[in-house]
Amino acid sequence: MKKSKDSIIRTYDAIAENFDATRYLPWPDTKRFAEHFSPGQLVLDLGCGNGRDLRYFEGRGIKVAGLDFSLGQLSTARRKPDSQPSLVLGDVVQLPFKGSMADGALLGAVLHHIPAAGERTMALNEALRCLKPGGLCLAGVWAAEQAKFKDDLVQGKFEFQHDWEPGDMLLDWKMPDGRVFKRYYHLFTEKEFDRLLAGSGFDVAERWFSCDNHYAVLKKPL
Repeated sequence: MKKSKDSIIRTYDAIAENFDATRYLPWPDTKRFAEHFSPGQLVLDLGCGNGRDLRYFEGRGIKVAGLDFSLGQLSTARRKPDSQPSLVLGDVVQLPFKGSMADGALLGAVLHHIPAAGERTMALNEALRCLKPGGLCLAGVWAAEQAKFKDDLVQGKFEFQHDWEPGDMLLDWKMPDGRVFKRYYHLFTEKEFDRLLAGSGFDVAERWFSCDNHYAVLKKPL
C-alpha cells in the first residue's frame, strides 16, 4: 500500500456522514485561538472538514472561509442551518486565495493527514502567503508521545513497506454498518514538529502540548 492523497480523500468522502454525526464540537484550543480576533476580521479554516470549528468563529462575529479537499466533508458543512460560511474545494498545499487577505488561519487537524513531508511545509507557507503581516496561524498535530497507537504504527509500517516513515500509521474508522476505513496519520515528536515550524517563514509566537496534540500559534513577520 502506498501513501496517497487520493486515498485519503476517498476515505473522508466515504465517512463524511458518520464523521459529521460524531464530530460537532470545536476543539478547546481552537476556542482559545479565536480570542485573538475581533468581529469582522477574516479567518481561513484550512482543512475545515464538516465545519465544527468555523461555526464557532461565525458565532463570535468573525468572518470565515473554509477549505477542504473532501467534497463529502464540505457537503455536510453546507447543510448546517446556523452557518453560512464561504466554502471552497481545494488543497492546503495550493490555496486558491489571494495573498495577504486574511487576519488568521487554522491548520488545526490537517498537517498530520498530509503524507508527503515537503507538502506539510508547503501548507504552512501557503497559509503564510494568505495572511496579512502580523497575521496568526494555529497549527496542531497529533503527538507521537502516545503509547495507545503502538499497534497502529506497526500496522502502518507493514502496510506502507518502503514508503513508511517513523510516525506513519493507519487508524481504523468503523462505520455503523460494519465497514472499516483506514485513515492515514503522521504522528509528530516534539522535535519533528519544531523542525517543521522552523522550515516555514513563520515566527513561533507560542508553543504548547494539549490533549495529545502539539500546538503552535505562528505569526507572519511584519
